[in-house]
Amino acid sequence: MWASSAGHCCNPSCHTELFQTSKDGSIKCIGEIAHIIGRKEKGPRGKSKLPLAQRDDFNNLIVLCPSCHTMVDNNPDTYTDELLRNWKKEQEESISRIMSVPIFQNREEIRNVLTPLLEENKAIYELYGPDSENATKRQMDAESMWNRLSVQKIIPNNRKIESILRNNQHLMTDKERTVFNQFKLHREGFEYNKISGDVNPAVPMFPRELNSIFL
Repeated sequence: MWASSAGHCCNPSCHTELFQTSKDGSIKCIGEIAHIIGRKEKGPRGKSKLPLAQRDDFNNLIVLCPSCHTMVDNNPDTYTDELLRNWKKEQEESISRIMSVPIFQNREEIRNVLTPLLEENKAIYELYGPDSENATKRQMDAESMWNRLSVQKIIPNNRKIESILRNNQHLMTDKERTVFNQFKLHREGFEYNKISGDVNPAVPMFPRELNSIFL
C-alpha cells in the first residue's frame, strides 16, 4: 500500500507527504490505510455487494492522511467509492509514469541517466551520513537531515536506479549483474530501516562498485 501511494496522500487536492521527520531525527508515518467500502455494512459506503471477507483486500484500500481519512468517512455521500477508486488509480498511474524506464541502446546512455542519481545520493551521504564530518560535530542536526533526505531523496533515487538497471540488464557484464543484485538487497534493507523504524543492522552496505557501473 505504501509503495503504491509513494508515501503521499492519494487525495489529488492534498498529496500530503506521509513520512515526516520529527525533531529527534526519527521518521514518523502519519498516513492511514482507509477502506473504500466500509469494513462493516454500517461503515462509510458500507452498503455494497462487496463481501465482508473481501473488504480488507488491497483493491478496497487507499492511503490517506488523517485529515482526508476523517473527511471522506464523515461525508460518504460526497466521497463515493467510485471517487476514491479514481483517486487511487490516478495516484498509481502517476507513479507509473514517473518511474517508467526506457530500454537503452548503449551503455553511455544508461550512464548519463544514472550519474546524477548516484551523485546526489553520494553528496547527501557525505554531508549528513553516519560517517560524515557533520555527524561527528553536529550529531543531532546531521541525523535529522540524513533521515529526512533519505526518505525524500535517496529512497526515490534508489528505486529509479534499480528500475533502470533491471530494464537494461542486457547491457551488463557478469560482474555488473552481481553488483546490481547486491544493490537490490541494499535498497530493500535501507528502505525498510528508514520507513519501518525497526532497524536491522544486518542490512548490507551500499556496494561502492555501483558508482562506476557502465563506465
